[in-house]
Amino acid sequence: MPLLIHQLRMGQGGREPKTELQKNAIVEARKKELETYQRALDIQWLNSRMEDGRMGRCLALIKKEAEMEKDFQERTDHAAIVNARAEKETKLALEVAKVRREADCELLRRHYLRERDPSLRQLCKKLQAGYVCRDLKQQILHNEYKRLQDKTQELSANRVILSSICNNEEAREKEEAEKIEKDRKYRLELQQQLVNREKQKQCQYEETLIEKKMLEETERTLADEDHRELEQKRIQKEKLRKEMEISKSTKEAWRQKQRAMLVIEERNIEAQAKAASDRSASIGYKQIPELLKSKAQIELIQAERQKRENIIKLLQEQEYLEKNVQDDLTERNKAERVKADTRESLMGQMETRKRLAAEQRIRDEQFRKDTEAKVAIEDEKEKEKERKKKELREKYRVELKQQIQNNVKHRQAEKQIEENTLKNLQNTYAKCL
Repeated sequence: MPLLIHQLRMGQGGREPKTELQKNAIVEARKKELETYQRALDIQWLNSRMEDGRMGRCLALIKKEAEMEKDFQERTDHAAIVNARAEKETKLALEVAKVRREADCELLRRHYLRERDPSLRQLCKKLQAGYVCRDLKQQILHNEYKRLQDKTQELSANRVILSSICNNEEAREKEEAEKIEKDRKYRLELQQQLVNREKQKQCQYEETLIEKKMLEETERTLADEDHRELEQKRIQKEKLRKEMEISKSTKEAWRQKQRAMLVIEERNIEAQAKAASDRSASIGYKQIPELLKSKAQIELIQAERQKRENIIKLLQEQEYLEKNVQDDLTERNKAERVKADTRESLMGQMETRKRLAAEQRIRDEQFRKDTEAKVAIEDEKEKEKERKKKELREKYRVELKQQIQNNVKHRQAEKQIEENTLKNLQNTYAKCL
């Protein structure tokens, strides 16, 4: 391998290689030599390491040497890539220079022919004249197209103005019809609301009359019941008074009868005493006063008992009368209280209904005012909207008119410019000829 490298160098005359191929050949030969030498070293090294039995250090060295070899390989590959890129760029630069040189030669050749050949000179003049004619025709066509386009725009603007005027009239008529229909519906709705409120008021008035009639009937019924109760109580009192009078007369008759009976009994006693005195003349003088005394005591005891019974009966009758009077007062107070409560309740209901009716009237009045204000505001808004639309239409009409005038002026200016250009082109064409 060193011999091969030496031969390559000697083939160059003992000089260093200059081309990339020679350098690459030397690099490849050196690489192979290094690989062979490295392989011999590896074998020798493995033999020595295996003999020594130190495999750990051997593996580390193997790894390190592999990394070194990889680094060397990457360096050599990068150098090869750089060399190939440089060679490609060199070839491309040569090709570009060649093309530029050919283009310059062609341009110089044409310039020389254009300057020296009279036929080419005449042909250039004809070509220039042809180009001028072509430009002139194109300019004429362009002007004609521009004129037609302006005319079309003017016609379309006129159509837009007419259509906008027609549309504005139709829109105005439609808006007026919609406004009239809206006002009609709104008035019908207000009329229906007023009719409903009148019906509601009529119903409330009828309910008030019915309640008033019911109140009057209730008061009349209460008055009749009070009168009936008073009449019944009066009849009961009259009956009780009659019963008391009858009882009193009966008691008085009974007392008179008792008195008569006592008188008769006293007379009988006296007669019996006299008869007894006559019969029992033989009885001693001491027994007669004792008998008389015992009879007198019995009569006194009976008289006291009768007096107590009469007092008890009088107290019971008086208590019964007082109880009846108290019950009558209680019933009368209760009836009056019920009547007063009923009257207050009915009056409260009537007052509540009156207050609600007044509030409803106030609400209706407020609703009417709000509705009128709302209608006025809407009318004002419609008027303002109509005024703005009218201003916009007027502004649009003025702008269209101004635009038409500007277009006319612009067309006149363009026409003047075209005429001047045409004259210049004609002069140029005449000069070329």
